[in-house]
Amino acid sequence: MDKGSLGSNDSVPVSHEKVIHLEVSAVDLTYDEIFLYAACRDQRVRVWSKTDWQLVAELGETDTPPLVVDVDDTQVFATCERRVYVWKKDTWGMTGWFELSYDALTSTLHGDYFYVGANDGRLVSIQKDTHETSSWQLHKSDLTSLWSDDKIICTSTKKEEPRVWLKAKDTAPSELARLDKKGKGGVLSGNAEFILVGNSTGEIAVYDRVEWELVRTLESGYSSPISSMWASSHYLIAATTTGTLTIWDLKKGDDIGEVVLNGHKIEWITADHDLLYIATQDGITIVRLLASGRPFDICADSPLILTDSLLKTSPYDVLEGALELEKKADEHYQEGLFHEAVLEYENALQLLIDNTHALLEVPAERQHLTDEINTRLGKALLKAKIQELQTINHEIQQLSEELDVRKRTDRTPEEIERLWSSAGRIIKESRVLAEAQASDMLSYQLTHVVETLEADLNEAMSKFDEFRETINQAIGLTRQISNEWRWMERRRTKLPERKQFLESAMEKLEAALDKADPEGEVRKILSGALDEYRRLYGQIDRIVSSYDLEQETSFTSKDEAQEAIEGLLSVIPKKIDALKDIENLTERDMEKNRIIAALEQALETAKSFKLNKAADTIEKELEKVQPKEEKTKEK
Repeated sequence: MDKGSLGSNDSVPVSHEKVIHLEVSAVDLTYDEIFLYAACRDQRVRVWSKTDWQLVAELGETDTPPLVVDVDDTQVFATCERRVYVWKKDTWGMTGWFELSYDALTSTLHGDYFYVGANDGRLVSIQKDTHETSSWQLHKSDLTSLWSDDKIICTSTKKEEPRVWLKAKDTAPSELARLDKKGKGGVLSGNAEFILVGNSTGEIAVYDRVEWELVRTLESGYSSPISSMWASSHYLIAATTTGTLTIWDLKKGDDIGEVVLNGHKIEWITADHDLLYIATQDGITIVRLLASGRPFDICADSPLILTDSLLKTSPYDVLEGALELEKKADEHYQEGLFHEAVLEYENALQLLIDNTHALLEVPAERQHLTDEINTRLGKALLKAKIQELQTINHEIQQLSEELDVRKRTDRTPEEIERLWSSAGRIIKESRVLAEAQASDMLSYQLTHVVETLEADLNEAMSKFDEFRETINQAIGLTRQISNEWRWMERRRTKLPERKQFLESAMEKLEAALDKADPEGEVRKILSGALDEYRRLYGQIDRIVSSYDLEQETSFTSKDEAQEAIEGLLSVIPKKIDALKDIENLTERDMEKNRIIAALEQALETAKSFKLNKAADTIEKELEKVQPKEEKTKEK
């Protein structure tokens, strides 16, 4: 096959055509509205215009070949082994780089953060503007593949099973799931519904994002390792090291198209509406996807109706095609897959609409089939909506049960609000649908299910409001006590006063606990606060008690106290007489204060042991060093 030539499988509904081949060895690609960007092996980042595919800029040179190229609204980023380089889009001038603490193997830019997969299983998080960096060791071996969205980040190494982590700002991500060994050493991708892991045997494991279980395995027939993947809401593109590229319908698990290059390893693929950008050592191949000869936007929110030909010329082909889709829809309906049935019925109707010109010769048959499909579509819509209502009602009943039994819920207020909003929306949609399908008996079942959901919703909302009210009261009480406690600390009140306050606070908390349910969030809040204040009270009580204990245990008997006082009285007169010989006024005052403190302590001891004679003598000595008029003046 000639250089750049492409092959395809004519038996599948999606085909392609070559747009251009860019002669550059690239390892990673990205794009924006205007340009295509490539990380190239010659230590440069190249930029092409998407209008005429002319080279616009060469950025670099980097210290080592770039591994990944990313862009935001104003900047271009190239992740290399030890650095991330930054250029401005408006001038293509380099603004600088920031150093990496660990050797990078891969990276991805999502929002304001870079996530870098590094050696020794480390994930490095870098704020792209401030360059503030955090890192965590998530695996034991080198982290070779990453995929991220707003909520999670998935990591993979060659030796361990892929793992899913919940993102947390400024803290280490928390582990949500470990995918099974089937994905060991895999290439990662995903969407809002699935996590996708392409492995070394060419298989792609599809895991759901609810239970994190294997849903299905996609097998293309090629046994070469998966080298790169790109996924949208409905489709997956998977590339191999031998240059084959398969397009999958993720909802159905069907292979709907393929591109075959000339044996070169595909380093990276990404999709841009109807264009595929494919990076290899041989160059960048750009192809346009086609469905029945028309551009196929693989990034679209809604799936394309994929049939052998959207525009048919034979009325028999059209009718037969519609009947086949109707039959497939009927099978889904019988299996209880009502949403899938709706999709197939709609596809059948769309086929009839798109080929109205071919059905002009058979108007009666067209009308009969249209009416029949519309009737079945109506039933499928009703059943699908009933199924949705029952699902959300089950969730609401679970919440009510949690509030009844556990007296608490692990859901956040934001999650609860989303649940109320979803229930309100589906109730409104269901009423409209029931009205539109009023001639079908299923519409009355739908109305009944709506009324049941509405009643359960109102009951759950009432319980949650009551729950939040009790929570708010408990939080209000603990905050009030906490604020008063902090105010006492700022005022530097004496410990006995604080002890008294804590006694009052604990009484309030205990009274509130007596009224709280045995289990529940309120008890958890109140008991947590009470335990903390009990701990503080115990500490302060021990400190305050030690004062009295120290005083009580200074002397064990009256004789011991009298002996100590006699010793003091034999020395103190000499100390007082010696004061006048101290010339330094500061030193004299210090010595005087020490004498006064000792005499006051002795006086208190004499009084406590009822040594009245000794007390009189001490007072006389105290009068010498601190006359009464001086003491009055100090007061």
